[in-house]
Amino acid sequence: MCAIYKKELRAYLTSMTGYIFMAVLLAVTSLYYVANCLVGGYPAFGAVLSSVYFVLLIIVPVLTMRSMAEEKRQKTDQLLMTAPVSLWKIVLGKYLAMVTIFLIPMAILCLYPLILLQFGSVSLPMAYTAILGYTLFGAACLGIGLFLSALTESQVIAAVLTFGVLFFLNMASGIANVIGASGVLASVLNALCIYQPFINFVQGMFDLTGVLYYVTVIILSLFLTVQLMQKKHGTYRASMVVFGCVAAVLVNLIAGKLPSQYLKYDASDQKLFTTGDQTAEIVKGLDEDITLYLIAQQGSEDATLQELLDRYAGLSSHIKVETKDPVLYPNFASRYTSENLSENSVLVVGQNRSKAVDYYDIYQYSMDYSTYSSSLSSFDGEGQITSAIAYVTAEDMPVVYTLTGHDEAELSTTVTSSIEKENIELKSLSLLTEEAVPEDAKAVIIYGAISDISADEKNKLETYLEQGGQLVMLTGYTDKETPNLDSLLSDYGIALAEGLVLEGDSQHHLPNYPYYLLPTIQSSTYTSDVSSRNVLLAFAQGMTESPDISDDLTYESLLTTSALSYSKTNLESENLDQEEGDIAGPFDLGAVVTKTIDEDTEAKLIVFSSETLLDEQVDNMVSGGNSTMFLNVMSQLVDHENTVSIEPKSMSTEYLTVSAGSAIFWGILTIILLPLFLLITGGVIWFGRRKR
Repeated sequence: MCAIYKKELRAYLTSMTGYIFMAVLLAVTSLYYVANCLVGGYPAFGAVLSSVYFVLLIIVPVLTMRSMAEEKRQKTDQLLMTAPVSLWKIVLGKYLAMVTIFLIPMAILCLYPLILLQFGSVSLPMAYTAILGYTLFGAACLGIGLFLSALTESQVIAAVLTFGVLFFLNMASGIANVIGASGVLASVLNALCIYQPFINFVQGMFDLTGVLYYVTVIILSLFLTVQLMQKKHGTYRASMVVFGCVAAVLVNLIAGKLPSQYLKYDASDQKLFTTGDQTAEIVKGLDEDITLYLIAQQGSEDATLQELLDRYAGLSSHIKVETKDPVLYPNFASRYTSENLSENSVLVVGQNRSKAVDYYDIYQYSMDYSTYSSSLSSFDGEGQITSAIAYVTAEDMPVVYTLTGHDEAELSTTVTSSIEKENIELKSLSLLTEEAVPEDAKAVIIYGAISDISADEKNKLETYLEQGGQLVMLTGYTDKETPNLDSLLSDYGIALAEGLVLEGDSQHHLPNYPYYLLPTIQSSTYTSDVSSRNVLLAFAQGMTESPDISDDLTYESLLTTSALSYSKTNLESENLDQEEGDIAGPFDLGAVVTKTIDEDTEAKLIVFSSETLLDEQVDNMVSGGNSTMFLNVMSQLVDHENTVSIEPKSMSTEYLTVSAGSAIFWGILTIILLPLFLLITGGVIWFGRRKR
C-alpha cells in the first residue's frame, strides 16, 4: 500500500492537478474569509466554511477523475490487479494520496482562526469543530469521486459524473422539499444528503453520529470500488454490494437511535444544545408521557431546534419527538391550539393539556430604535420548552388577574409571553361586573390606571387583601384626582409625592434626561435577579413611607433615588433644575408592604411608581433589567413548584475590530500570494519534469 500511496502522491505533486486543487480551495475560502471575517468583522469561521462547501463539488472531480479512469484507459489496471498487493491496499493507497493533497490546504486553514484572535474574541472550539466537519465532508466527497472514477475509462466522463452525483447528494434534502416528497422517499432523500451532518459541526456541535456517517460513506465508497475491480462477477459481486449498503444503513440507523447526549458534544460558546439543571430536574420527575411535535415541512426543520428536541428525548423515556409537516397534516396543530403557528413551532402535548411554543418566542429579536431594525439577540429554546413541559404536567396553575376599566395600559406581547413562560395564567378582571376578586387569584395587577377606581372596587380589593391577597400596582401619572387609589396606598403606609421625580445626581439618570431614572436597587428577594444590573424608570412619582404607618405593616424599599433627587411640582416649567416649591428627595420608586393578618396569613402590596417599568423600549435600554425584576417579583408572589426561570441564551455577536491595513495585508497574502505560490511551485515542478 505504501508504494501505491507514494506513487499516487508523487503523481499529484509532480503535475499541476494537485496544486490547482489546493490553490483553488485556498483562494475561494480565503476570499470568503476576508470578506466575512476581516472586512465584515464576523468572528465565526464556521460560517465561512458553510459558504464555500460548494467549491468541493467543483474541484473534487478534478482531483479524482484520473485516479481509476486513467488506469483503465491505459490498461494499467490489469497490472495493478496482478501485483502482489490486495485490491483493498491499492484502493486505499490511491484514496489516502488524494486525502493528503486535501489535508494540506486544510492544515493551512487551521491557522485562519488564530489570525482572527488578534482582532477580538473568537471561539476556537467552534472554529475547529467546523474545520473537522469540513474535512470529513471533503473526505467523503473524495471517496465518492474515487468510486465513480472506477466506472469509466474517460476522465471527462468521470469528472462530470462525479460533479453530478455530488451535486445531487448535496441537494437531496432540498429536492425532497421541492417535490413535496413524504414517507419513505423523503427519508431516503434526507439520508442521502451528505451536506446535512455538516450543519451540526458548523453550529458548534461535535457530532459523533456525523463522524460515523462520513466514515461509513468513505468505507462504503472504497468497498464498492474494490467490488467494481474484482474479477468475480454476477451474483457474488451483487450480493456483496447489497451487503455493504445494508450494513452502512444499519450502522447509521442504530447510531441515530442512541441518546444524543452520549454522541453529541456542545462546543458552542452559547451552549445552545445543552440543557441545565432545572430542565434535568423537571424531566426527571415526569410520570406521564410527553410528545414534542415540531411543526415543520420535511427538509425545512430548524437544525438547532431539532437538535435541542432530540436532547430532550434523550433525557427521559417519557419524552417522544415527532415532526409534523403542516402541508401533509394541515389540521394537526388546530387540535391543540387556536394560534396560527409559524414554521418550526413546537407543540408540547401531555395527557391533560397542551401548550404551543411559537418559533418567534424561541428566537428573540432586539430592536434598534435608532435605525428601527431588528437583530437576533437570544435563543430561548430550553426556557420555552421546559416551561411548556412543566405547564402540561402541572396539576394546577396559578392565576394572576389584570384589572381593567380604568384606562389601564396594556401588557405587551413580550411581557405577557414572559409571564406565561413562568407558568402563570393571565386573566382580565373587571370589578364592575364581578362581585369579588375570584378565589383562584394568586395576585392582581393594576397596570398604569389613569382613571380612579370606584369606592366599591376599592372595597373589593381591600377584602381580597384582608384574605391574604397580593396586589401589584404600577402607577401611571395623571392630572386627574384618584382619591380611592391614593386611599388604598395610604392604608398600606405609602404616600405619593406631588409631581414627577427628577435626579440631580448624574450617576442616577441618563445623560441629558434627568427624568429617566437609574435608581439604587436595594437588597431583597424581589430584586435578587437584578442585583448586578440596571433598572430604568421614566416619569416616575416619588413614594415615601408614611410616618404614622401602623404596627401590622412592614415597609420594604426596592428601588430608591439619590439624596439629590427632587419632585418637580410645576410640570409646565421649562427649567429642569430644582426650584422653589419642588419637593426634596430621596424617594422610593419601588416598595413592598406586607400586612400581617394573622399567624398564617399575610397580605402584600407591591408598588412601582411608573408604568414604564414594563415599557419595551425602556426595558431594552437596560438590556431587559426591568422585565427581569418584574418577573422575579411575580415568581416570588406565586411561589409554586412549576415556575421555570431559564435565561435565554445570547446569540448576539461581538464583532471583530480589524483595521483596513490589516484586512488588506491578510487579504493579499491569503487570496493572492498563497494560491499563487502553490501554482508557481507546481508549474516549476511540472515544467522541470517535462524537460527531463
